[in-house]
Amino acid sequence: MHLRHRIAAAVPLAAFALAAPSAAPAQDVVAITRRASPAVVTLHAFNSTGREVSLGSGFFLPDGRIATNRHVVEGATRMTAMTAQGANERTLGTAEYAEAVGRAVDLAILPRIGSPPATLPLATRLPEAGEAVVVIGAPEGLSNTVSTGIVSAIRRIQGRTLVQISAPISHGSSGGPVLNMRGEVIGVSVSVLSEGQNLNFAVPATELLALSQARPERIAFTSNLRGPDVSTQNLARLPRIAVGQTVTGRLVDGDFVRPDGSYADSYVYMGHAGERITATLRSSDFDSWLVVDDPHSATWQEQDDDSGGGLDSELTVTLPRDGAYLIVANSVAAQATGSYSVTLRSAGRGAADPGSGGAGARGTLTDLGRMRLPRIAAGQSVSGQLSPSDFLRTDDNTYVDGYTYAGRAGERLTVTMRSGSFDSWLVFDDPNGPMRENDDDSAGGNDARITVTLPHDGNYVIVANSVARSSGAYTLSVQSSRGGGQPSDDGDAGPGTGQGGGTLADLGHMELPRIGRGQSVSGRLAQGDFLRSDDNTLADGYFYNGRAGEQLTVVMRSSSFDSWLVIDDPNGPMRETDDDGAGGNDARLTVTLPHDGRYLVVANAVRPGATGPYTLSVQGGGDVGPGNNVGGTTGTIADLGRMSLPRITAGQSVSGRLSSGDFVRSDDDSYADGYVYDGRAGEQITVTLRSGSFDSWLVVDDPNGPMQEHDDDSAGGNDSQVTVTLPHAGRYVIIANSIGPRATGPYTLTVRSGGGGRKY
Repeated sequence: MHLRHRIAAAVPLAAFALAAPSAAPAQDVVAITRRASPAVVTLHAFNSTGREVSLGSGFFLPDGRIATNRHVVEGATRMTAMTAQGANERTLGTAEYAEAVGRAVDLAILPRIGSPPATLPLATRLPEAGEAVVVIGAPEGLSNTVSTGIVSAIRRIQGRTLVQISAPISHGSSGGPVLNMRGEVIGVSVSVLSEGQNLNFAVPATELLALSQARPERIAFTSNLRGPDVSTQNLARLPRIAVGQTVTGRLVDGDFVRPDGSYADSYVYMGHAGERITATLRSSDFDSWLVVDDPHSATWQEQDDDSGGGLDSELTVTLPRDGAYLIVANSVAAQATGSYSVTLRSAGRGAADPGSGGAGARGTLTDLGRMRLPRIAAGQSVSGQLSPSDFLRTDDNTYVDGYTYAGRAGERLTVTMRSGSFDSWLVFDDPNGPMRENDDDSAGGNDARITVTLPHDGNYVIVANSVARSSGAYTLSVQSSRGGGQPSDDGDAGPGTGQGGGTLADLGHMELPRIGRGQSVSGRLAQGDFLRSDDNTLADGYFYNGRAGEQLTVVMRSSSFDSWLVIDDPNGPMRETDDDGAGGNDARLTVTLPHDGRYLVVANAVRPGATGPYTLSVQGGGDVGPGNNVGGTTGTIADLGRMSLPRITAGQSVSGRLSSGDFVRSDDDSYADGYVYDGRAGEQITVTLRSGSFDSWLVVDDPNGPMQEHDDDSAGGNDSQVTVTLPHAGRYVIIANSIGPRATGPYTLTVRSGGGGRKY
């Protein structure tokens, strides 16, 4: 039995109708409603910024606590309970944690809030099909809405027992009581079958009775109430997603199954500490549930239900560390299926939020100074943004970004903060002493500037703040007259000089000159350049704007020192280095870029203290699609199948581009992009290749056997489609190709699975 559920949750979506025939005498319904309604509450969920993110229903148990669904509270910071008194509502109180949460069932119990106006008894057995029921809840936020119906059946779905009822429920009804004609709670409203009419479900009260007998705990709503399930996946087998990218997929039977019975698709994002990203999950087929998970942490996971509007979800998070994160497309209900899209974008300040070391926390500036903050160096200028997710000053309720500066005794420092969005307030603080300088308008207009002589060696804190609670972009720059890694005044600094010192990650955060494909620059390593703290060598940095799949060759030459060349991805683990690849003391690196964005090219020396002129040249392999990480190679389809290729999974659609620089088929001189699909024996997949630029040719190949399926026009027009049953479990190669030689242009490639193959 394959049901597509949509949880009767949170925010308003469609008009709620009460068009259901009453299954019980009207006088009995009125009497039950009078007794039960005072015990039913409307629950409002708020996040850490005070924004209401969802609503649901709940009711008072005999012990005075409030029962509801787990998905109503999951991801909130606090819950407010309201009760209706005639046409008026009043607030009973607020809860900031749950005392019990169902791990295998969608239930939660909140602590006692105020004095309950009434309580509801729980049935001790399952109801029988045909029993009349009364449902009370807050569909669309309409408190104490009553509907009636019958118990249609007791169902076993995905290993869980659910009560199917005919009484209508809708979004906001989740967590409300389903009552029999004795006034006992026989179930808790939970979901509606989206394909049917009056096909609604409730969690049996027997499950709630068992949960209510568990020892009370303090369980934060923001914790991962579904268990650390998605973290158990093999990250190497999951597709990747990058900032600025939208992927489309489909939840299907056979996907990864979470402990609550819901299907999930996961994507890997390579992030870095302090970076703020916004992920959006949209679907018209199911009520979406979005998760951003740190698979290396047992506690860090963010989730959302309805912040994207309607059935859509959205999360803006600040990443706590460098490394891989999971972006998980999920549904609120068990077994929900259908199409979705996931979009990932930067949260308003480029790939990183440079000053977000204290993001999400609150306290005094002293508290901020004790945190791990990003570093800023002399000669550096950073762009940041104050926003509601930043550190919150409790003394004046304003947002702040903090930076650490490593200073020297006697160093004279000038710090300038500029903003066109708000009246800036700049603070320079010595966390170890009484010195604290601040300024409002010394740089003119709303801009601030502080000049200070540092009393000792050590770390200082620079705070970007606003006069009143404000959000918006700003720039922060630091200049030093002496000490502290100050700029050299000997005139030797090359164009890529990043004054100061630290790691290559620190260099990557600085404002550096850009270098482009086909460009050569002449520079000079000199005293006053950026000093690498790991090996005490001098370095010049440049930024290169690359594209996913682009093949890049960088050559560094010098007759004065033994060159050391680095190409670094500031957003991920990729870091390639070379010493002598160009012969003698010269270095050369050829890399394939994993995503669109900024890369750091570093001109460096092997030996500490080495100085002198150098040249740096960049040669590119053209703009290529995500399937081309073997650009410039020529061979057969069998040769392509042996190469390292990106993965594509069932339900995924990727956008690519055939271009000069792609793999060239030696048999017909056409360009080709290759993808790896991990299949299962007996699995039937349908692969579709579409392009408005060329006549497509699609190939599905078994690199270990004779199977090779291909197609030209089966999807209509110039589009191609192959449906094939896989003969064994293992690796298959899907090739996006063209009929004519050297045809170029964009395409989309989609894979659907008809069963037999789990993606993970």
